[in-house]
Amino acid sequence: MDSTSEKSIKIRDIISIAVKRKWLIILPLIVVTGFAYGGTYFLKPRFQSSTIVWIDKPANVSRELVNLLGRDRIVRESDEDQRRRLRALQNEITSKNYLYQLIRELNLDQNSEITRQAAKMRERNPSFSLEQLKFNLLADQLKKQISVSSVGADQIQLTVESHDPVQARDMVTTLTKVLEQEKTRYEIETILDNQSFADLQLKKTEYYYKQVIDSLTDAQMRLMQLQLPESISSESNRSDIISDIDRAQLEIEDYKDDRQRFLVELKELKLDRARVKYSDSIVELRSEIDAQISLYASLMEKYAWNAQNVINVNIRLNDNLRLLELIIGEAVDKQYASYPENHRDLLRKYFVVEERLDVIRSRKSKLQQSLVNIDERINQLPRLQAEISELERRVADARRYRDAFRSEEATVSILSERAKDRTKYRIIEPARIPLSPVWPDVKKIMMMGVMLGLLIGVAAVFTSEFLDNSFKNIEDVEELLKLPVLATIPKIEKLKSIR
Repeated sequence: MDSTSEKSIKIRDIISIAVKRKWLIILPLIVVTGFAYGGTYFLKPRFQSSTIVWIDKPANVSRELVNLLGRDRIVRESDEDQRRRLRALQNEITSKNYLYQLIRELNLDQNSEITRQAAKMRERNPSFSLEQLKFNLLADQLKKQISVSSVGADQIQLTVESHDPVQARDMVTTLTKVLEQEKTRYEIETILDNQSFADLQLKKTEYYYKQVIDSLTDAQMRLMQLQLPESISSESNRSDIISDIDRAQLEIEDYKDDRQRFLVELKELKLDRARVKYSDSIVELRSEIDAQISLYASLMEKYAWNAQNVINVNIRLNDNLRLLELIIGEAVDKQYASYPENHRDLLRKYFVVEERLDVIRSRKSKLQQSLVNIDERINQLPRLQAEISELERRVADARRYRDAFRSEEATVSILSERAKDRTKYRIIEPARIPLSPVWPDVKKIMMMGVMLGLLIGVAAVFTSEFLDNSFKNIEDVEELLKLPVLATIPKIEKLKSIR
C-alpha cells in the first residue's frame, strides 16, 4: 500500500465497476445517440451533383504551322499553373454573366424568400430595383454553392450544392451548357478577330445565317401554333359558332321581353322591388355555371362545335340551368311563403328569367371572344406564310454568300472550323440526381453520438465511483484500519429464503 493513499485500479476492478454501474453507461449512450439521430431530421439536407467536363486546348493555327514553328512539344502544366487555371475558371463560372444566365434559365428568382429579402434591402436602398437586388442576393448565394476541381488531364469537375436534389442536377447541367456556350463563343471570336477581312466577312455571314435560320425556325414554330385543325377553321364550324351566337341573341331578346312583361305584372302587385336572397347553393351553382360557360367557349378554339366533349359540356350546362331554376323556385317559396301561389309563381318566373338572361349574355360574350380568337389566328396565317417565304429566300441567299466566302478563303475556313471543333467542351460524366444528401452525414453524426454517449457514460461512472466512499475491496479496509484482514465472509444471497 502506497503512502500517497492513491487507489490502485486493476482491470478486474474496472470491469466490476462497469458492470455494477452499467446503466450509467447505457442510458447516456441511448439518450445521446437518440438525440443525435433525431437531430438530423431538423437539419435541412444539402445535396451535391457534379459533372466531369473535358476541356480541349484550342489551337489558333494549323497543325502544319505548329510543326514548322517547333511548338508541337507537350509542355507539362505545373501545380501552381493548374491552381491558377482552376481559380480563373472558378471566378469565370461564378461571375455575374454566368450566374444571371443560370438564374434566368431555371427561374431561381421566383423564390419567395429571396423576394422578401430583396424587398427588405430595397427599403434601405430605394435606388435599386427589386429584380436587381434579387439577382445580387442569388448571385452571392450561388457563389458559395459552386466549386470547380481538377480530376485529370484537361478534365474538370463542376460541383453544385443545393437543398433540392433535382435543382442541384439542373444547376450543374445548365452551368455546363452556359460554360460551353460562353467559352466556345469567346474562343471563336478570338480566332476570327485575328483573321483577315475575308474571315471577318465569313463571321458576319455565319452570324447572319444563324440569325435567319433562328428567325425561320421561330416563324415556323409560330405557324405550327397558329394553325388550326380543319374541323375548327372550316367555314361550317364558324357558321355553327355564329349560329350559336345568333341563337343566344334571340334568347336574350325573348328573355328581355319576358322580364319586361313579368316586371309590369309585379308592379301591378307592388312586388317590383322584391328580391330573392341568394343561398349558398345558388351561389355555388352559379359559379359552376360560369366556369362551364368559360370551358365551353375555350373548347371552341380546340375542338369542332359538334365534338363530343363540347356537347358533353353543353349538356352539363343545361342540366345545371334547370337545377338553378328549381333552387331559385325553392328559395322564392321559402322567402315569400306568406304570399299567394300566383304571386310566388310570378316571382319565380321573374327571378329565373333574370338569371337566364345573365347566363345567356355571358355565354354570348364568351363565344364571341372565342370566334374573334379563331378569326385572328386564321387571318394571321397568310401574313405568317408570306413571312416564312421571305425568310426562306433570305436563308438561301445567306447560305449562298456563306458558301462563297468559304470557297474564297478555303485555308482560313478550314482552320476556323478546326478551331471551332477544338473549342467545344465535352461532357464525360453527365450530372445525375443525387440519391442521398452530402450533409448531414447521418452515419458520422450517429458515430459521434455513440462516442459522446460513451464518453458521458464513462465520465458518469468515474464520477460516481469517485464520490462513492464505501469499501470496494480488502485493500480499502486495510488502508483505512492500518491492520491486515485475516478473513472475509462472502455475502449469502439466499440467507433469507433459507430462514
